Amino acid sequence: MRSEKAAVVAALLIFSFWAVYTSYVTIHFFDLATNMPFRELSTQWYQKTLAGTQAFPYQWRMLGFAVVRAVEMVTGFDPHLIDLALKTCLLAGSAWLLFVFAGSLVSGLGAVLAAVTYLLLTAAAFASEGYSIYFTNDYIGILCWFAGVVAIRRKAWAVATLAAFIGAWAKETTLLIVILIAFEAWRKRAPWRAVALCAVAFAIPNVVLRTAYPAPLQDWAWWHIVRANVPFLVWQWSVIAKALQDNFKVLLFLNLAWFWAYRAWRRSVDPYLGSVGLTLGCYVVLAWSVVVIRELRHMLPFTILVLPLAAAEVEARLKSADGV
Repeated sequence: MRSEKAAVVAALLIFSFWAVYTSYVTIHFFDLATNMPFRELSTQWYQKTLAGTQAFPYQWRMLGFAVVRAVEMVTGFDPHLIDLALKTCLLAGSAWLLFVFAGSLVSGLGAVLAAVTYLLLTAAAFASEGYSIYFTNDYIGILCWFAGVVAIRRKAWAVATLAAFIGAWAKETTLLIVILIAFEAWRKRAPWRAVALCAVAFAIPNVVLRTAYPAPLQDWAWWHIVRANVPFLVWQWSVIAKALQDNFKVLLFLNLAWFWAYRAWRRSVDPYLGSVGLTLGCYVVLAWSVVVIRELRHMLPFTILVLPLAAAEVEARLKSADGV
């Protein structure tokens, strides 16, 4: 059993490295908007964020930069090499958590399928982005969200609280942990004190960061982006066409997995999946209001539910075919 787990961990680390490396190779490319190499642009963001002069809301996404800086101070290594190793470990960790969660729904082989697909999707999500230390915050946010999903399923309230606290220093995505545990409490499967603990754990980093680096409310997020993400809110053909194109791109990202997951969802009798689904429904409202949905890294939170359910549907189809 231990040897099997060790083999899975080793495989996840190897394939996580390759997934991260697909975006790391762009470090020598040029950003067309600034006409700067991505290495130089990444270094500039790294230094400005640590100095407290980066634009908002980027300034509040600190943890990735802080970890890289801490290791750089101790080792003296190139911060981008440190970041490559850090991203690899973070991605392997989130893939492992998805594998564990999927294992509660499908066979071991199905869980492997979900984890490998997640690695491929992560590579695709970041391949279109120029390499930057900044995106380490996304990797941390996803890892903590997945940790929260697994922890709440296992009623490990302290772990969920810790995940919400750590992730909040990196990105606002871990608000989903608070929403998820609130749905579980509403359904009487979690204590409300656990909701309060997660909410406070998420709030503390945000209060600290927004106090240390104050900004007016209009700079806290891109509130206007909802008009670009949701078709027909603006009656202008170019805007409507762009919104439709971006939403179609989101659907293509998980492709048939959306349909397969829905099919498996209809058959499922697991009540926890309902809470995760409702939480991701809330994420749709939040994400389509404040992020650029064509940046597919924002769609990775869906994978913790969609991929295991899609794997369950694949297994069901295979069993049905064998029965025939």
